[in-house]
Amino acid sequence: MNRTTDDEEPLRWHSPDRAPFRIAGFAWWEAERKYRRLPTVEPGAIREILDELADNTSGGQIRFATDATRLVIKAKLFAPNVAEHIAATAVNGFDCYLGKPGSQLYYGTTRFAHDAAEYEYVFFNNVQPETRYVTLHFPLFQGVRDVQIGTNADAGVFEFPAYAAKDKIVFYGTSITQGGCVSRPGMSFTNILSRRFDMEFINLGFSGNGKGDPEIARMINDIDNPACIVVDYDANNVHADDLIRTMPAFLRILRGKHAEVPILVLSRIPYGYEHTNTASYEDRIVRRDFQRDLVGSLKREGDRFIHFHDGADLLGDIWNECTVDGVHPTDLGHMRIADGLTPLLRGILQGD
Repeated sequence: MNRTTDDEEPLRWHSPDRAPFRIAGFAWWEAERKYRRLPTVEPGAIREILDELADNTSGGQIRFATDATRLVIKAKLFAPNVAEHIAATAVNGFDCYLGKPGSQLYYGTTRFAHDAAEYEYVFFNNVQPETRYVTLHFPLFQGVRDVQIGTNADAGVFEFPAYAAKDKIVFYGTSITQGGCVSRPGMSFTNILSRRFDMEFINLGFSGNGKGDPEIARMINDIDNPACIVVDYDANNVHADDLIRTMPAFLRILRGKHAEVPILVLSRIPYGYEHTNTASYEDRIVRRDFQRDLVGSLKREGDRFIHFHDGADLLGDIWNECTVDGVHPTDLGHMRIADGLTPLLRGILQGD
């Protein structure tokens, strides 16, 4: 049931687009001040569906500290939830985590009417007035027109600690990368990883549309200070030939700007029905082998900073129990992916 602020003491409303609030996860935020994952472009510059999906706020975060005894959020969204197999809390909701970097703990998720395009929600009320460090994760599959943070009128709002480094981890991929199909935003594997590494994570997962568009590779090249670029768009290429056709050019564009930035290529995870659907299994192996061999070839040509990992390894021996629909991972699946990627990324960032 949604909790509102009716009949309570007056709130002081804050816009998080101004200090001391910090907005993270939107690579073009400083230039455009938009809750958007790609830069604003002229019609036709990228595929129309990519332009629409760029307004989905997956990976966005609001970070601040406060001694508030009440914390409320007010959000205006692009549209109500219409997803059939993703929880409304993941599509249109915000998650609240409390704690300093590296020690954030889940506190709560917004609740609202299923068909609501705007809502107000109380995260906490009547708690002790001590300084708390707050991370709010944006909705995964929806656009946000406006968001306001409410506190009791006498509360202070302070800066969240800055990242240890300006470097960013950039993920490019599919609906799985975007967060499908977790139950709430904080459980998306890129958001899980963002709480383990003291670095900004940029989520460029585009549901059904991670197809290796060269325009997206060029936009990735415009992101400042990438520490690692993860390329994970295998699953959105209907035919293996599409992947074989697009990936060499996509990687070549990235290398044209970032000769020594680590790139991690991930093949797709296994689908839940592969134990019976042998054609799906065989197709995945073809794709895996192509990506592994491509990375191997680039290494032999002198690229010391490119890596490959088989996505099938990420879910472990319970891969068959990790999805909502045979394809998109549940919270369990995303946690397993994050657990598998954590040591991989640590090793890559350390130059192993």
